[in-house]
Amino acid sequence: MARPDLLALTEDGLIQLANAGLVKRALREVAAGQGPALTEGPDGIVEARFPDGTVTRLSPGRPPGEAACTCPASGLCRHRVALVVAYRAEAVSSASQVKAPEAAPSPTWNPGTLDGATFEAGLGTSAAAELKRLLGAGVTVGLDYGPVPSARLPTASVRFLVPDAVHYARCDCAAGGGCAHVAVAIRAFREAAGAAEVRLGGTDVAAAEDLAAAVDRLVEGLLDAGTAAGPEAHGAALDGLRRAAQARGATQILLAEAELRAQLAAYAARSATYDEGAVLALATELMARTRAADPAALGLGQPYETAMAKTRLVSLGARIVARGRGAVARVALADTDTGATLALEREFEASTDEPGFVAALPGRPLAPGLTLAGIGRGQILTSVARRRADGLLVLGQGARGRTALLPRDAVLRLPAPLAVSEVRTVLHRLTDRAPGFLRPRDRLDALHLFDVGEILGQAWSPGAQLWQAAVDLPGDGGRLHLARSYDRAAPGALGILAAAFAGAYGAVRQVAGRVRIEAGTLLCEPWSVGTERLVVPDLDDPDRPGAPLLPVPAAGERDAIEETEALLAGALHAGRRAFAPVAAASGPRLVARLRQTGHAATAMRLSAFLASREGTASIFAQAALWIAVMREDAGPLDTVA
Repeated sequence: MARPDLLALTEDGLIQLANAGLVKRALREVAAGQGPALTEGPDGIVEARFPDGTVTRLSPGRPPGEAACTCPASGLCRHRVALVVAYRAEAVSSASQVKAPEAAPSPTWNPGTLDGATFEAGLGTSAAAELKRLLGAGVTVGLDYGPVPSARLPTASVRFLVPDAVHYARCDCAAGGGCAHVAVAIRAFREAAGAAEVRLGGTDVAAAEDLAAAVDRLVEGLLDAGTAAGPEAHGAALDGLRRAAQARGATQILLAEAELRAQLAAYAARSATYDEGAVLALATELMARTRAADPAALGLGQPYETAMAKTRLVSLGARIVARGRGAVARVALADTDTGATLALEREFEASTDEPGFVAALPGRPLAPGLTLAGIGRGQILTSVARRRADGLLVLGQGARGRTALLPRDAVLRLPAPLAVSEVRTVLHRLTDRAPGFLRPRDRLDALHLFDVGEILGQAWSPGAQLWQAAVDLPGDGGRLHLARSYDRAAPGALGILAAAFAGAYGAVRQVAGRVRIEAGTLLCEPWSVGTERLVVPDLDDPDRPGAPLLPVPAAGERDAIEETEALLAGALHAGRRAFAPVAAASGPRLVARLRQTGHAATAMRLSAFLASREGTASIFAQAALWIAVMREDAGPLDTVA
C-alpha cells in the first residue's frame, strides 16, 4: 500500500472533503462486502472496479477529488469516496493478518513545513491577486496545532487534513481549497514558530492618522450637537469616515461605522433599538482602533464579506435580548468542518398592541422560510451563504443554490478550539488576548462547547437577577462556572435552565455558550444544553413540566462606574449645550463618589472631561477608553451586541 495520504485521511476528514451521506454509504457497502475490487499498479495508480461497471482511477500524488471516474458526476462522487474507504479497509485487514494493530496517537505536525512557494506559484490569477492584497494590507491569523492543524483568518478557516499533503488543505471559502487563504495559512504556521497568533504583512501609519482625524471630527460633532440633533447633523462626518475607511480598506472601522450610523437612524425613527450605551461603545471603539499601533485593529485589507463553499452549519443555541419594546434574536452556528462560528440574527419590533410579542418570537422568521426556533434547534445545509468579517451570516437565494433545515443531535462532536476539553486552555487564551475594542469584531466572541462530567449544584439569586451553576469537565478538564441573567425577552429561560440542571430532561452531557473571565474563574452563559434532547433555554416552552417559573427580579442600583458610563453616554446623546446643566448638577457628586469608592484615576479623567470646553475629543477619549478597559472583564454576559 503506497498511498500514506489515503491511510492518514480520517473518516472525519473524508466527510469534510465529501459529505457524511456518501461516507456512511461507502462504509456500509465496504463492510457488507459490496465495495469495489481494488488493484494498485506498479505505476502507483489505484484502480477501483464497481459491480455496476464503473471504474475509478486515482493517480499517485493526487487527492481523491481528482480521481478519474467513468460515472458522470464531478468532484467527490460515491465511487471516489468508496475507493478511499475500501483502500483504508484493505490496509487495516492486511495489517491485522500480519500483526494486531496497536492504537497510536495521530501525529502532530506543522503545515509550515509544506512547500508554500510551489503552492503559491500554482495559484490562479485571481487567487494570486488576493494573496498579494492580503499580505500587502496585513492579516492576523490564529493558529491551532495538533493532528489536524487549522488556521483562522478574519473571513476564512483552513484545516490541513493530512500531514505533509497540501492538496488536502480544506478552506471554507467558496473555492474550498487551492486558494489564497491556504497560502496565507502555510506562511502563518511557518512564521509563527509555535505561537497561537501571528501577524503577516505590512503596516500603514498614514491610514491610522487619516482615520484618527476622521473619527475625532465625528466625535467632536457628537459632543457638540449630540445624537439628538439627528443623523443629518452628523451625516458629513460619517460619510467622511466611511470614505477614508473604504480608501484604506479598513474593514473593522467600516463595521463599527455602519453600526453607529444605524444607531443614529434608529433615534431619528424613534426606534426602540436606539441605545445611548451602544453609541458610547461604538465611539469608544472607533477612537481606540484609530489610536492603536496595531493595523489589525483597523482591519486593513480584510474582505468585508466572503462567499462560502457548500457548508453544514449546526446550531449551538440562541439568545433573545430585549431592546426597548422589541428584541434582538441571534442563533450561534458552527461549521462542522472547520469549527468556525457564525451568527444569524434579526431585530424584531413590537407594536404597542402586541401583547403576545415575546411568546411569538420563536415562531418568527429569522431567514426566508426558516423560523428562529427551527434554526436554533437544528442545522442548515447551504450553498448560498456569505460570511461577513464580523462573523455575521448572510443567506442568499438563487436557482443555483439553496438552504435546507435539518434536525441536529442533542450531543455534538466538533473540532477544537470550539470544543473545549480543559478549562485552563480557554483561560490562557482569554487572558492573553487584546481588549474587545481592539480585537477583530466577532458577533460570537469566545463561544465554546463543553462536555459535562458532573453537576456540582445550582442556585438562583433574586436580588442579583442571576441563575448560577457549576460543573466539572470530564477527566482533569477543570471546573466551569455557569451564569445567566434574567431578560424579559426570554422570561422562561432561567426556569428551563433550572429544570435542565435538576435532571428534568435527562443527564446534562454538554453545554454551549459564550465565556469570559470573572474573579479568575471561567464563566459561561449557556445558550444550549445537551441532555437526552437539545435544550435551548430562550426557545423552549417554560410551561413544560419540570420547568419552574422563577420570580422576576427588581433592578439594582447603579455602581459608580456604571453611573460614569451613563454620564459619558449622555454627553454624546445630548450635545454640549443640553449636557452642560446635567454635568453641573451631577458631575461633582459623581467625581466625589468615585474618589470615595477607590476610583481616583477614573475621577481624575471624568473631572478633566467635565472641565473641558472646546476640542474635547481627546479628553473624552481618555475617559471613555479608561471606562471601557475597566468594563472589559466585568461586562454583562447577556448582551447580544
